[in-house]
Amino acid sequence: MINYQLRIVNYELSIVNYQLSIINYQLSFTNYELSIINYQLRIINYQLRIINYQLSIINYELSLSIVNCITALVIAAASFFTM
Repeated sequence: MINYQLRIVNYELSIVNYQLSIINYQLSFTNYELSIINYQLRIINYQLRIINYQLSIINYELSLSIVNCITALVIAAASFFTM
């Protein structure tokens, strides 16, 4: 009788072990997918940093253009009033 009960417990534990193996496989696959997503996000982050750097350059160039326009207007106004 005990032998029969132990065989049943062993069978049930085998089923649990199989289910845990499936869960482990699913988690491994999920981990792999998350690793890919993490890599893609790192690439996107790098691309956004490049875009941010380019926008900073454009902002700097626009600031210089505005200063040059104001300077040209001041010079034009000064030469107009000194005529």
